[in-house]
Amino acid sequence: MAASILTNVGAMVALQTLNKTSKDLQTVQDRISTGMKVATAKDNSSYWAISTVMKSDVSALKALNENIAINAATVQTARVGAENIQKLLSEVKNQLSLATSASVDHAKIGDELDSLAANIQNTIDSASYNGENLLDNADTRTLTVSINRSGAAITAVTDTIDGQDMSAVQTFVAGLAAAISGGADGSANAAAAQTQLLALETHMDTVISAAAEFGNVGKRLDLQADFTSKLVDSLNEGIGTLVDANLNEESARLQALQVQQQLGIQALSIANQAPQNILSLFR
Repeated sequence: MAASILTNVGAMVALQTLNKTSKDLQTVQDRISTGMKVATAKDNSSYWAISTVMKSDVSALKALNENIAINAATVQTARVGAENIQKLLSEVKNQLSLATSASVDHAKIGDELDSLAANIQNTIDSASYNGENLLDNADTRTLTVSINRSGAAITAVTDTIDGQDMSAVQTFVAGLAAAISGGADGSANAAAAQTQLLALETHMDTVISAAAEFGNVGKRLDLQADFTSKLVDSLNEGIGTLVDANLNEESARLQALQVQQQLGIQALSIANQAPQNILSLFR
């Protein structure tokens, strides 16, 4: 090949090789510093787009899980309240059973029933969580518990929570004192107590069913929260597969590129010395 001081082909090739090595080295250093092989859309537009959508879904699922936790606590509060009302109704039943005897003091039993009625009302009023009370109304709440993505479309996955109005139970108990102590004599009061004792069973069934329903809803929400947490972990793993750098591979590549860079600098230095050799031809 003809020697030239104007065009140093060897230096040009060495410089191109060194530039490519330096560019690759910068890429590896960026991956090591960020821990990501796809940090921007420029790195890999397809992977970046997919991971961005998945990240938005993860964010939504985390927010939904927080909402599930709040609603689960609300349901749990209502369940505990309903169970306490059931215990109070059991005591009401005991008092009414005692009142079926003509020889007892029905007025004093009535006082005890009034106290139990007040306790039931206190339980209803106290069964509130975050401003939500499921024992003082029969409203139905629709709760979004997850999301379903199909391509670009996304739909909500919902569950329902039904309130259980306990006001009728409290009203019934509040009226028992008058019902069992307003008769002409002890026998009349005892007969009234027997009638109310039979009517009490319906209210007890209502409360037991309400507590059981709150238990079922609470269990569903707990299972959904557990599934959502696992789903978030799975999505994060998928995102990691798409965009996370393999630091073991990048570390090995970094060392190799650093050696290549050093060799490239030496090769460029040698190539740059070639024009100096032409001077020897004129000595």
